[in-house]
Amino acid sequence: MSTNIILRKAWKMLCNYRALWLFGTALALAGVGAIYTVPWSSGQQENDQWIQIKLTEYFTLQVPGSDVTIDLTDPKSIRISAPEGSMWHEIQNQFEHPERLATINIQLILIEFGVILAGSILLGLAARYVAETALFCMVDETTQNDKRLNIWEGLRRGWSPGAGRLFLFDLTVRILIGVIFAWVFGLSIAPLLLALRSRDWVIITLGVGTVSLLIFLVYLWFAVHMILGLVLQPIRRACVLEKQSLAASIREGFRMMKGYPKELGLIGLIWLGIRLCWVPLAGLILLLLLPLLLMTTLLGVGVGGVPGILVTGIASLFTDGLTAWIMGLIAGFPTFLVIMLSPMLFINGLLEVYLSSIWTLAYRDLRAVQPVVEKPGLQARALSTAVSTD
Repeated sequence: MSTNIILRKAWKMLCNYRALWLFGTALALAGVGAIYTVPWSSGQQENDQWIQIKLTEYFTLQVPGSDVTIDLTDPKSIRISAPEGSMWHEIQNQFEHPERLATINIQLILIEFGVILAGSILLGLAARYVAETALFCMVDETTQNDKRLNIWEGLRRGWSPGAGRLFLFDLTVRILIGVIFAWVFGLSIAPLLLALRSRDWVIITLGVGTVSLLIFLVYLWFAVHMILGLVLQPIRRACVLEKQSLAASIREGFRMMKGYPKELGLIGLIWLGIRLCWVPLAGLILLLLLPLLLMTTLLGVGVGGVPGILVTGIASLFTDGLTAWIMGLIAGFPTFLVIMLSPMLFINGLLEVYLSSIWTLAYRDLRAVQPVVEKPGLQARALSTAVSTD
């Protein structure tokens, strides 16, 4: 297996196989590994401004924006705190009228938000596994038969039992890893909980030492996810391309990793290096796309306003006040967000196509030489069977 040839093939396929772009964009939209760089500061500095949405007395959601606090802890009203002179301060004045506050139905708004959130998660999962399965199959069939599939044929390959097996495999792995880390985290935090209730200096010292262990577990969590991202690549392709069961796919993937550790390790390092280099590169691309993002933002407002106006009109038939307008804003926000981020989604989609193609081409090359390696053993077993039959 020549790594240079695989990289060139993947690049050529990315440039010439345009049907793959749609499925890569769907993967980026579902948030599979692609990194979105936005000009937000991760730390809360003095000059940072945040929209603080207080959902309960103990939980506050913070998102970048103007300096405002929206209190949703009272189910009968919404309280807004904002600096004087800001747009939010004017909205606050509107909310201070009792007759307006009485018309806001928080329960109905939360129900709509929950339905849209659940629907978005389900659609995202379906888009991810259908698009990922389609990419596996389209690249593989092009490699095998030198035939390029169109978008409809790719959808047919993606909407298949292979996507379901891939979903079940990922779900099983995530549950298993989650249970293991929850168990380890519980054992690690137990000395710290004992130290908080004890005056024994030995237990207190042990509890303080647990803090460093918890920090180590956080880094270990990220390391495990990174390693799994490399190890599971051949297993997931065996699950889809060979149409095998989950157990057979795991055996096939581990057999390939055991037989070709250097080849798969090199591909894994390249895959990881591209992902890490993409972080600063995505920031530069974002700056170059700012004029286009401004246009897509305006377009998102227009297109997202259509479902927003429809929901507002329907909601106004059975509710009064600002509830209908808030429900309309919530309904139109997902469409607005997708259209606004569409340039970066497309760029990240190209990255996903390239990385997926690298792994699929490497898997197919190694899978093609496996029968040659195993052939002497198979011939020996066949010969011994023939002798025993005679």
